[in-house]
Amino acid sequence: MSENVRIERGWIIVDGTRQDDGTIELGTGKELRFSPFEAMSQRRDAQITWGHILTASVQRLAFWRR
Repeated sequence: MSENVRIERGWIIVDGTRQDDGTIELGTGKELRFSPFEAMSQRRDAQITWGHILTASVQRLAFWRR
């Protein structure tokens, strides 16, 4: 389910593009970037799990503590 998702420096990056109707087409080779907050509303369309959101949130917190 999450082979199209990776997390880098607190950003959730999804392999896909946004279609004209607003849905996300996965596996297109392009990248969509979401903050953890944005990812909560796009979770179903982009197949983002709560684990991805939590991991990205922790990475952002660690970055801002430096």
